[in-house]
Amino acid sequence: MRSVLLVLSLGLNVWMGVALARLENYHYASQLGMCAEYLGPDLSQQIKRDNCLDGKQTRTSALWHIFYALTN
Repeated sequence: MRSVLLVLSLGLNVWMGVALARLENYHYASQLGMCAEYLGPDLSQQIKRDNCLDGKQTRTSALWHIFYALTN
């Protein structure tokens, strides 16, 4: 039983780490002003900006995203 809980905990931590790195990448890209050409009041511009920010890579590793997310 203990092994099952350990594996589940490890899986959950990895899953949350991936989500945290993805969100920190999005946040940092937005903070740097990337994809600013898509800023606009209408929904289509916001969707284009979200897609653009999702595709940007701002740091060299996902571990750096996690480090900066946890320290700030």
